[in-house]
Amino acid sequence: MASQQLSSTLQAELVCPICIDILKKPVTIDCGHNFCFTCISQIGEASDKFLKCPLCQHSVKRTTFSHNWLLASLVEKIQAVDPPEIQPEVEEGKCQRHGERFHYFCEHDGEFLCVVCRESKDHKFHTTSLIEEAAQKYQGQIQSHVQVLLQKEKDIVQEKTGGEQKIDVFMAQVEFERRRILMEFKHLRRELEEEENFLLSRLCWLGHEVAKGRKFYTSFTEVQLKFLRVLIGSLKAKQQMPSRQMLRVSPLGAELHAGSCSSLDSVHRISHLAD
Repeated sequence: MASQQLSSTLQAELVCPICIDILKKPVTIDCGHNFCFTCISQIGEASDKFLKCPLCQHSVKRTTFSHNWLLASLVEKIQAVDPPEIQPEVEEGKCQRHGERFHYFCEHDGEFLCVVCRESKDHKFHTTSLIEEAAQKYQGQIQSHVQVLLQKEKDIVQEKTGGEQKIDVFMAQVEFERRRILMEFKHLRRELEEEENFLLSRLCWLGHEVAKGRKFYTSFTEVQLKFLRVLIGSLKAKQQMPSRQMLRVSPLGAELHAGSCSSLDSVHRISHLAD
């Protein structure tokens, strides 16, 4: 186990951060980091008098590269003992232009950059950061957006719940009003029906009473007419008698009085019946 950990540590120390390969002609710059001479030289060519360390961003002079003979000797000895173990742990995408592994991310162009690309004129003045740092930054931004969206979702859910509750209350009020109107009109129809039945019954009774009164009135008037006609005939017969005989008959005044009283009684009875 200790041997495996030592091997992993040595691999990390003997790999160039630029090309992610075994150090070739390793050099140490002023900040203490080690690179392949060719790799760091390519960055130096793209820079002016000073360049920034690809790892710590420390400014160093291009002319202060010092060959690390001890590290070069260590690489040779380890490769001689067990060459297959000294290999990069990860082979990821490399820059097609320079053949170097991507280490940086350009926020301006949204591109992955190798060390050489980062120091080139196309990206030198752009905001760049290590891929891991850029990923963490974007994760933070994503998390912020997620929090905003979650809060918005929460607000919408609350608004939806409140809206549904208001709608439920309104629907309950509508149902209450519907039932109230139905009950009121049912009661009104019952009252109207009762009033209708009463009026119709009253009219039916009045119809029967009027029919009875008409029958009585018709019968009574017919009797009166017969009586009057008999009286008229009697008087006309007396009118044709000789004078002496006409005077010996019952007095005319009594007959006229009887006929008049009968007529007045008849008229009174008829008027009372009509009322």
